[in-house]
Amino acid sequence: MQRISPNVWMWSETHGEARGEPYPWNSFVIRVPQHKVLALIDPLPASDADVREIETIGKPTHIVLTCEYHLRSTDWFKKRYGCLVLANEVEIDRYEVAPDCAFRSGESLWQLIDLVFIPHASYPETALLVKESGGVLIVGDLLSGERLDKGIPKGGLGIFGPQFIVDLQKTRASLRGLLDYSFQIMCFGHGHPLTGHPKEALRSYLDNDDAWEDLQRLQIERQEHGTEVGLSGYLR
Repeated sequence: MQRISPNVWMWSETHGEARGEPYPWNSFVIRVPQHKVLALIDPLPASDADVREIETIGKPTHIVLTCEYHLRSTDWFKKRYGCLVLANEVEIDRYEVAPDCAFRSGESLWQLIDLVFIPHASYPETALLVKESGGVLIVGDLLSGERLDKGIPKGGLGIFGPQFIVDLQKTRASLRGLLDYSFQIMCFGHGHPLTGHPKEALRSYLDNDDAWEDLQRLQIERQEHGTEVGLSGYLR
């Protein structure tokens, strides 16, 4: 369990070791002491050691989902702790485990977490902005941190699956909306967090025409090799 900020922790499982390019899949724990809330974000399967570490922070009360492909082990945690499951109202009908509550973009959870909808990808996604330590921005799926297997360098960020995006230019414009917010730390559902000038890294990535042209080429190549736009059966 890695502590990201006073009330945010991250736990991970490692993928890509067989290729010699390991990278983490991540889930998050957010504590809101004044509301007696312990929220799990996109919860991965947890080992006994993970569960013990989570319980040293507190008993989970809620689960917040960033997108339909990060349901992960929600059902297990809901059954174990009786957690309430929250998801964006625009995708609440997409989940196999029905969420208990819907939220809207622009709302704030427990006066600590602002909800930022990212439109125009191939599926709805909501980023979470935790208002402490200068801002901790969590992007579940659309962006990834360092992933050498996908050419995303140390200290960088990027899109690792352009074949799953319907319109790259609309997505690029949507991601620019994240620059309207203040954050000093950026975390991802996949890949390593950015703790050094993440907003500048995001702006640089979005301004890099060459990078987006490369994504366009990759998108075409991967679709031509039989990967269709869409995420059916794609484990996230």
